[in-house]
Amino acid sequence: MADPVAGVVAGSTRLTVVGSGDAFGGRGCNAAYLVDDRVLIDCGAPVHALLPRIGMDVASLDLVLVTHFHADHVVMLPILLGARAFGDEPRAGLTIAGPVGTREYVLGLLHAGYGRHLLDLVQERVQPRWVVLQDGSSASLVGYTVGAHAVVHSTGPSLAYTVQRDGGAVIGFSGDSTLCAGLRRIVAASDLMVCECSGWTAPTEGGHLWRGEIEQLIAEYPQTRFMLTHMRARGPLPGAIIAHDMLSVDVSAAVPSGDGGHDRATA
Repeated sequence: MADPVAGVVAGSTRLTVVGSGDAFGGRGCNAAYLVDDRVLIDCGAPVHALLPRIGMDVASLDLVLVTHFHADHVVMLPILLGARAFGDEPRAGLTIAGPVGTREYVLGLLHAGYGRHLLDLVQERVQPRWVVLQDGSSASLVGYTVGAHAVVHSTGPSLAYTVQRDGGAVIGFSGDSTLCAGLRRIVAASDLMVCECSGWTAPTEGGHLWRGEIEQLIAEYPQTRFMLTHMRARGPLPGAIIAHDMLSVDVSAAVPSGDGGHDRATA
């Protein structure tokens, strides 16, 4: 089977890991992932400061997907909105999608942190468009097909996503999750699965995955390549890429093989 992740592949989808660490471990920035310089999944990392390191800024973003409301996944989103509102060329029309309550939660953070004046400026200059996603959602957003399934994690609504452009590679994002039915659906649909691995040597509390469960998923879904993230500790794991901050890869789509399986298309 050819590798789904290559150097530069014509027609492939670019994935950049902006933040690969867990909430408190200090081994990397908090969760944030970028697809094609246009779609941001979660915003726990200081995206406004990190994106210039790869030659872009927040004005390039068209869509933000929120997996859940824990601070290490969303707390920097108000700052991203402020940076966009005060940029040299403010750009309106950012779409923000997530579970029920995303609009209220993010605007509440913005108001609590910076007051009514900045809240009004963001509404005027950024003009965010809010989209509610839920278990089983399939939405066309800014030229991408976004699939969502509910996953089990701690308290509050949590979603895992697939993101696909123009029939290309499907990239899955677990958010934070236990080994549950919704996660399995996302894994099965993905060419590359960006999967949290909060525990390395043993299971961890709080509704997370650990290495032993990832090994189980790798064995059960050989057609899917895994990239491990949200990590406190790191080590090699056969069948998986270990993410680090600012890692970029090009992901190609799976195509049917002659025996009914799937191979990874590479140029």
